[in-house]
Amino acid sequence: MGIMDEATAEAYVIRMLREGGPMSTMEVEARSRRSGRRCPDQTVIFLAKMRKKCLIKGEASIERRGWLWWVD
Repeated sequence: MGIMDEATAEAYVIRMLREGGPMSTMEVEARSRRSGRRCPDQTVIFLAKMRKKCLIKGEASIERRGWLWWVD
């Protein structure tokens, strides 16, 4: 599996969320794994950093039993 650099990973995640709609952390990780790619950090940490930079939105979801991520 190829570990993406930060800018590539950010663009990849944003594109994935735009195309696929809101996803849980596990769904983001599973899609990345299927494509042979990995985020530079653990997926949840990387997504939280992206949220802090206001690149994506995220909130805890009781229904999905974890974080749900999306882009506006």
